[in-house]
Amino acid sequence: MERLGKWLTGAAIAALALCMAVVIFAGIRQMRWDVEAEPSVAVPRMSEIERFRTMREQLRAMEKAQLNDVAHDANADAELADMARRQLVELCAREEQEATLEGVLALRGWTDSVVTVHADSVNVLLNADMVTAGESAAILELVCRETGARSGNVKIIPMNSG
Repeated sequence: MERLGKWLTGAAIAALALCMAVVIFAGIRQMRWDVEAEPSVAVPRMSEIERFRTMREQLRAMEKAQLNDVAHDANADAELADMARRQLVELCAREEQEATLEGVLALRGWTDSVVTVHADSVNVLLNADMVTAGESAAILELVCRETGARSGNVKIIPMNSG
């Protein structure tokens, strides 16, 4: 019975994270609709990359808060609390890799980029219509070196956010 309780708690955390992702994705779609529906509003338009970065930061903040709650809950099972602490450490490591990559890309001229690092993949979104083969190779080498990801698991995505 105790094992079932642990599984249900872990499943609840995973389900909550999935629900948050769906809500945030819906929010992005709604923000886009609102901006397009109200062109006369004198609010500066966020680029798609800026919106993505903002949503990523909001999702991460919620994820960290939930993991912190579990990790520091006096009533939580020790194994579950340890799992939450490990996930927090992994999340912080991914955030550090993303910040490093975004900073290096900015120094190399890609001032508006977003990088998402996952356990088995990396996405690099660039504010550009296209990326040359040479630029792509340099970005790919940087990402693989910084994250340890295999080149086949790295996606470089040019986005004209104009």
